[in-house]
Amino acid sequence: MKPFLIFIGKILLVLLLSAFSFDLVYTHVYETSSPRTKFQYFRTFKKDTLDYIFLGSSRVENSLVISEIEKQTGKSALNLGFQAAKMEDIYTLLQLIKAYEIHTETIFIQVDYIFNIQEGYSNVLQYEVMPYVRDNSVTKSYLNHHFEHPSLLYYFPFYRFSDYDSKIGFREFVLNVLGKQTTIQKEKGFVGLDGQLDHCDYELPSSVNEQNVYFNQIQDFAKKNDMNIVYYFSPMSLSIKNKDYVAKLQGKIPKLHDFSSVVKDDLLFQDCTHLNRKGATFFTQYFIDTLLTD
Repeated sequence: MKPFLIFIGKILLVLLLSAFSFDLVYTHVYETSSPRTKFQYFRTFKKDTLDYIFLGSSRVENSLVISEIEKQTGKSALNLGFQAAKMEDIYTLLQLIKAYEIHTETIFIQVDYIFNIQEGYSNVLQYEVMPYVRDNSVTKSYLNHHFEHPSLLYYFPFYRFSDYDSKIGFREFVLNVLGKQTTIQKEKGFVGLDGQLDHCDYELPSSVNEQNVYFNQIQDFAKKNDMNIVYYFSPMSLSIKNKDYVAKLQGKIPKLHDFSSVVKDDLLFQDCTHLNRKGATFFTQYFIDTLLTD
């Protein structure tokens, strides 16, 4: 019996050492490879300076062409919009700007119907953060809030890479090793959409919530850390219903810049709430002329 237990112990020891080794290798590759994801790209600005950072959902990601902003203003910028991002995601990213010691002149935050959503988060950001949950207290807190078995993911070696293999496992690891780039770094976070809107049957909420707890935390955090925040509402098709929601939201955020109706041609939209590439170029120019030109 004793030899059998020793044999089993050796196997477990080998498995544990292998898990530690794989964890170290995977983590090192994700931390040092040329960025393939937006969060990877974001981390490259640690202790660096960016003049403008744009936070929000896909309605930021698909609507602001950073190359045009940099070319026309001479300022550095990053589109940090994430698909399906909510106010909690924006608050997390704001905290990470501070945690990574990224200095910035102005942070533009796109706020719309997500103000009415008290719970929820971006699945895209969720997976992109996973390789870096040990970076700092903010990423660890994010892990604790948005994943099942956070202690296993944080402490048990290689568990997070194996459990989320489809997103950050072997295939993505190999692509990082080979330096297979995406357009994220080239486009500085902007993702253009193709296609044109042919029908719009979308409606905004009929009312605005009394408050959003994460918006309040954003306000408090920005004030405490002397961050210059500018809020705005991205364009939507003129065909959407309950458009008076924007005015009601301005009642909660008095300094909110309303750009909801500045794009009047539906051919510049990919769907009711997202601009296509031509629409993004048009809106970027409008944004520059309105908010970025002295």
